[in-house]
Amino acid sequence: MSARRRRRSDLEEPRPFWRTVPHSLAYPAVGALLGVGSPVGAFLLRYWLADPVLKMTWARNELDYNFLFYAYMAFGTVAAFMVYGYALGLRSEHQKFSNRMLSARVDELHLKSVTDALSGAFTYGYLYEVLEIEIQRTLTDKSPLSVMIVDIDEFKRVNDSHGHLFGDRVIRETAETISAHVRSHDVLGRYGGDEFVVLMPGADAAVALHVAERVRAGVAKNGYMTTVSIGVATYDGATQAKPSDLLHLADMNLYQAKRDGRDRVRDRSDAPVEPLRRRGDPE
Repeated sequence: MSARRRRRSDLEEPRPFWRTVPHSLAYPAVGALLGVGSPVGAFLLRYWLADPVLKMTWARNELDYNFLFYAYMAFGTVAAFMVYGYALGLRSEHQKFSNRMLSARVDELHLKSVTDALSGAFTYGYLYEVLEIEIQRTLTDKSPLSVMIVDIDEFKRVNDSHGHLFGDRVIRETAETISAHVRSHDVLGRYGGDEFVVLMPGADAAVALHVAERVRAGVAKNGYMTTVSIGVATYDGATQAKPSDLLHLADMNLYQAKRDGRDRVRDRSDAPVEPLRRRGDPE
């Protein structure tokens, strides 16, 4: 989500004027300048070979007697270089277009590789890598980092009662609702079948709880007969931590929200029981 926003903003950065000129115009212009240099170079070469004593007299006579020669050379070389530059510019523009298409395709494939097809959120593997980076940033900058795990309450009952197609729709709608209620630079990923993780760089406990409560209320109002329970964990960078530690803490708080009756947000758990390990969690 936020990665797409950052990528668009990168493309909107201003570029120098000379980089915006099409090559089909820039190359002929350069060719014209090179073509003008040809008769000038010929005149200077003849002047150097002649080494005249009366320089201005020689120059006037040279231009009078060889005017057609210099004019022909100027027209011919300018025209030839401009035609060559135009052809080269067209080829360059075609190559630029091909490169842009290839780059867009690579970006699209990369986005598909890190995006969950059903919900549109990032995959858990990609989210784990981002979380590792954000933890290192928190250790360096001492800025807070919060994580929240969002679980759809009684999702199995929804599937059993209304079918898996409706369940898929609930997952999509929930992902869209979460994305609409978190901050613009927060990162949303799908954690499991009906669970999502949101990384919130720079969010302390108070901000994280406020955002989580906003998400919970938003889902409760979306009209799909579902609610969510949310576990929140905050890391301040005071000690070393691994992504699994932070996720485990948020998971414990999620289970506390479930035990307290669902449709709740919790940022601390009193239960000593560890939650079940997710399939595919890194060791």
